[in-house]
Amino acid sequence: MNFWHELGLLALALLLGTLIGAEREYEGKPAGMRTHALIALGSALFVTASKYGFALEDGTVTDPSRVAAQIVSGIGFLGAGVIFFQRNLVFGMTTAASIWTTTAIAMSTAAGLPLIAVSVTALHIFVVLGLTPLERVITRISRRSGTLTLTYTQAAALPAALQLCTQEGFTVTEVGTERSMEGSRMTRLTLHGRGSLAQLTSALSEQEYILAVSLDDKDLAQWPYGVKHPKYRFGSIRTDFEGSIARRVIFH
Repeated sequence: MNFWHELGLLALALLLGTLIGAEREYEGKPAGMRTHALIALGSALFVTASKYGFALEDGTVTDPSRVAAQIVSGIGFLGAGVIFFQRNLVFGMTTAASIWTTTAIAMSTAAGLPLIAVSVTALHIFVVLGLTPLERVITRISRRSGTLTLTYTQAAALPAALQLCTQEGFTVTEVGTERSMEGSRMTRLTLHGRGSLAQLTSALSEQEYILAVSLDDKDLAQWPYGVKHPKYRFGSIRTDFEGSIARRVIFH
């Protein structure tokens, strides 16, 4: 075992993990530079220990793949810790994948494949940064589905809203039960199509007789921002009609 050579491989693994973590830190994710750096350093050290720490008395090196296999299994628990599921939305999948990739890069470095590790790090950064514009373009034209809730004062507002949904590229597949509450009405529309939910909601909010437009939380994965309204804030909880019903109204 060459001490300085192995130490250099550990330092390289630490550096590559830090680079990957820097991108996650820049995106404001919970697992940032320190987490990825420690994951890379620990994984590389496990591989190094498996190569030289369990040698027999005659100098024969045992199979190092046994410890490496346990790293692959164990890193899954750490990756699962950054994945959150809340209100039909999944957060942290990319961060969990970056942790998994960081582990593989660190293991390759400690196993004596530094060029492969550096190349894969460059490919990783290209994927998480370079593919983002393409992902946004695909998102704009991807098929969407969601449920809009309209609150309005006149019955004439509903046919106009249905016509506007069709003009914006959506098909209304279901119209929920309409309820009257002290002169106002609420209708739920189930939509499918390739239009823009942001543009549709903005257009609906400007229609005559419409008091509020809201989206179910499952739609926020495809449409993270609301529309401007002088009365409500983004993510505020509004109680309609003297507390008879409370709904989340999404505005900018």
